[in-house]
Amino acid sequence: MNVPNSRAAGRVGMRRTSALAAVAAASVLALSACSGSGDDAATAGSKDSASSAPTSTASSTTASCSAGATKLTFWGWPTGYDLAVDKFNQTHPDICVDLENAGAAGDEYTKLSDTIKAGSGAPDVATIEYFELPSFEVTNSLVDLSGYGIDSAKSNEASIAWQQVSQGSHVYAMPVDLGPMALFYNQKQLNAAGITQPPATWTDFAAAADKLHAKDPKAAITNFDPESPQDVLALMQQYGAFPFTYTGGSKLGISFTGAKQMEFAKYWQDLIDKKEATTAADFSPQQWADFDSGATASRLSPAWGPVGMQLSIKKTIGDWRTATLPQTTAGGNASGSWGGSTLAVIKGTPHAKEAAEFVKWFGGSDDAWQILSGDVAGAFPAYVPLLNDATFQAKKLPITGDSTPNAVFATAAQNVQAAQWPPIMTAALTQWTSTFAGVTKGTETLQQAFTAFQSQLTKYATAQGFSVTGSN
Repeated sequence: MNVPNSRAAGRVGMRRTSALAAVAAASVLALSACSGSGDDAATAGSKDSASSAPTSTASSTTASCSAGATKLTFWGWPTGYDLAVDKFNQTHPDICVDLENAGAAGDEYTKLSDTIKAGSGAPDVATIEYFELPSFEVTNSLVDLSGYGIDSAKSNEASIAWQQVSQGSHVYAMPVDLGPMALFYNQKQLNAAGITQPPATWTDFAAAADKLHAKDPKAAITNFDPESPQDVLALMQQYGAFPFTYTGGSKLGISFTGAKQMEFAKYWQDLIDKKEATTAADFSPQQWADFDSGATASRLSPAWGPVGMQLSIKKTIGDWRTATLPQTTAGGNASGSWGGSTLAVIKGTPHAKEAAEFVKWFGGSDDAWQILSGDVAGAFPAYVPLLNDATFQAKKLPITGDSTPNAVFATAAQNVQAAQWPPIMTAALTQWTSTFAGVTKGTETLQQAFTAFQSQLTKYATAQGFSVTGSN
C-alpha cells in the first residue's frame, strides 16, 4: 500500500480545511454521542495502545533543569516515559521537559482536542498513536517537523513507522514504538497434537485447528476477540483486507463488506463456530487461564505481548515459541501492526524548535531506547539500529525458554503492510465494541457485524461531512 503522499495535496483551500477542522474535532469529541462513554474510549485505547504497558502515573524530574532552560510540557502515559524524560533533562541543560499524564489514549485525545479548540492549555508535545494522527492532522493541529531537521532521523526508523507520520515532504510526528505481529504458540501443546511445525499459511492454521480440536474437543488453536478493534484491524491489515482508505481531504473509503473483508470474516467465523477459536476478552483473566491450561494453543501477538503475557501465566512458562504470522499465500512474510505511538509537537507552541529536538531524541537516539526498551517500559522499537542489534534480537524471556522472540518480531517490523487510518478513528473504536458484542455472545456472525458496522460508520462519517466510498 502506498504512502498517502497526496494527503497534503488534498488539504488545500482554507474553506475545506476549516470545514474539516470542525469535522475532525467533532469526531474526537462526539464519542459519547456515537455510542459509548469516555470511559469506553479510554478502555479501548489503553488496552490496544502503544506498548500497552500499564498506564503510568509518571512525573518527570525537573529538579536538574537549569533556571534559564526552555520549559516544555509533554503529555504522555506509557510506563517508563518518565525515566527517558529524566535522562533528557540531565543531558540537555538548555531544555527542561515536564511530563504530565493527561490520561491514556482516548482520554488524552479528548482533552488535547478540547485545549486546542479552546486556544489554551495544550502541551508542547503529546503522545499520539499512529491511528489517531490523521484526526489531528486534518485539524491542522500539528507542527510540520520537516522544517526542524526531523528528516535526518528518517534513515533510523522502520519504513512502516515513517510512512505513518509523514505525508509527502511533511512530517507530523516522530515515531516511537511499533506493534508488529507474529504467531506466539505453545510448542509442547502443538507437538502433542502431532503438529511439529507452526502453520505457514492461514489454510495450514485452520487445518492445525481441526487437528488440535479433534485430539482434544476442549482445545482451540487461538483466541479471537471480536470486540477488540485494533487486533482485528491488525489481522485485516496482514490479510490484505484493511477496510480504510484515506489520503486527506473530505474523501474517505470504508469497506467492511468487500470481497476480501467478507472472506476474512468467514474464515474467523468458521473457526468460532467450530469452537476452534475462543472469543475471550483480550487481557482478561479468562484469556490468560485458557493460554495456561491448554484450552488455547497460540496467540496472534504484537511484539509487546510476550513481556506482559509472562506476568499473567504460570504453568506454561518456557513452552512458548514465536513464528511468522500465517500467510494468505505460501512463502509470504506479511505482518500487521497492533498499536504503536508517536510524539507530535502541537501547533501553537512557542518552542517548536526545542520540542522538535526533544521528540527527535526521544524516538531516535540510543540513549532514549536504552531506557524505552528496558524492563520498565518494555516498548518495541521503530528505531532501526536497535531492531537490527544482535543483542536485542538475541534477548530471551522466561516465557520463551531458549528461543529469541525479538528476532522474529524485528523481521515482522520490516514487513508490516501499510495502512491508511481514517480521521474518525476514535469514534470508530468506540462504536466497535457494542457492534461486535453479538459475535462474542453467539447471537450474530462476524459477517453480520461487519455489515452493521459498515452502515453505522458510513452514516457517521457522512454526517461529519465526509464523502464516503466503499462497500455498502
